[in-house]
Amino acid sequence: MKKKVFALLAAVLLLSLAACGGNAGGAANQTASSTPMDAADMNTSGNFDMPMGAEMGWDAAMAEEAPMEPSPSPGTASGGGNIPADAKMIYTADMDLETKEFDAASQALADLVDELGGYFESRSLNQGGYYRSLSCTVRVPAENFRALLERAGETAHVTNCSDYLDNVSEAYYDQEARLSTQRTKLERLQELLSKAENMEDIITIESAISETELQIEYLTGSLRKYDSLINYSTVNLYLREVYRLSTDEEVPVTFGQRFVSAFSVGFQRGVDGLEDFAISVARNWMTLLIWAVVLVAAVLFLRSRVKRKKAERSVPVPAQAERREDKEPEEKKED
Repeated sequence: MKKKVFALLAAVLLLSLAACGGNAGGAANQTASSTPMDAADMNTSGNFDMPMGAEMGWDAAMAEEAPMEPSPSPGTASGGGNIPADAKMIYTADMDLETKEFDAASQALADLVDELGGYFESRSLNQGGYYRSLSCTVRVPAENFRALLERAGETAHVTNCSDYLDNVSEAYYDQEARLSTQRTKLERLQELLSKAENMEDIITIESAISETELQIEYLTGSLRKYDSLINYSTVNLYLREVYRLSTDEEVPVTFGQRFVSAFSVGFQRGVDGLEDFAISVARNWMTLLIWAVVLVAAVLFLRSRVKRKKAERSVPVPAQAERREDKEPEEKKED
């Protein structure tokens, strides 16, 4: 009975080694990096002693019981592009918007996201300064990714829009194949555990089961993260309130047109600067008043000191004159 348990366990380990090798070769046809497996699944066979005949007799039987699923082959292009139908793609985009009607535009964006079946992963509203701004991260179903980018331009003026595409097919299918291998290995180990009678064998099999379960949890979590990024695209939106929308100026043909255009732009910038200065003074009038009082007090203090010094300098002049007048009569008497 003990030899049969050893033979079963050794066959399971050989199946794991063969499956890992087959999965690595099948996943090489995809286009992303794979996650390396640890060495715990490869070295557990060193804890068992198995006759040579049993190892050779179980290879074909285990292969018939648990055939490996082939890796998905690339399908036809979807949507008229060059992307395979079974490819795992992650779509992300960055979009900058500006508007003169901030409240209406922000509400229109919220309604659009809700209509397309998306949600706000994060949202931050900045109300400091002259104008407001909204920074948010939107998650929308992948099939509505392009619709969101196109219709967001209807709610506000688009100043910048960049979208990115990440093909994670190889990493996804590689981890999917590894997960299938680990689940098959777990089933075989549980079957061996139910037949094991020796305590040493039971401890060894339970240790292998624990390591396999950890690998299954890791691979399952990784696939769930991939599914979340694949099924729901990410769009980073930045909406800011402006006084005047930025537009592309037409290039003047003649020097006169260029001069008039430059003069008009300079005049408008001067008006905008005066308006900003007036608004700044209105916002900080209390601070400016305090500084004005301090400045007037400092000027009055300096003027009083200057007058005092002038008065002190003018006092010795009459005294010296009196001393000279007193000396002159004495000189006359001596004469």
